Amino acid sequence: KQAPADRYMLILWDHGGGSVAGYGRDEIYTNDTMTTNEVAKALKAGGVKFDFVGFDACLMATLENAIAVEPYAAYFIASEESEPGTGWYYTNWLSDLNANTSTPTLQIGKRILDDFTAKSQGQMNYYGYGSQTTLSMIDLAELKGTIPAALTEFGNDLQSTLTSDHYMDVANAR
Repeated sequence: KQAPADRYMLILWDHGGGSVAGYGRDEIYTNDTMTTNEVAKALKAGGVKFDFVGFDACLMATLENAIAVEPYAAYFIASEESEPGTGWYYTNWLSDLNANTSTPTLQIGKRILDDFTAKSQGQMNYYGYGSQTTLSMIDLAELKGTIPAALTEFGNDLQSTLTSDHYMDVANAR
């Protein structure tokens, strides 16, 4: 309120477990993480529309997380896999942004993705294995116009199947 910015970008850095295990690790409450709903609630409470919300954390590029972030950001940046322990490489894109504060968000995102891939080659992920270095940037306006309705329809169909006598059909298909 005292010094509003022309644009906002948010990066959530720590451990990720996707939509099932959540984001971050609470230092006070052992094994507690933020659920997808808790992340969305925090973003809503912030009252900011971000150029992008990024997770510099493993396994966070899920459809559920993208849908949760969509009302609060134009783009969503996250990894589908386990990230190497070094995480994102911040130097180049922040230097670019410092040199030109009007750098388009899509260009910033491309730089983040390209640098992450280049710098992560040969690095080990959090679990000590070689990383596949996945990182994606999703246009949330495009996502909103296409995926949520189909996912809702699928969820409704799945729910009715799970509560009927066909539960094992779903379990076997999974």
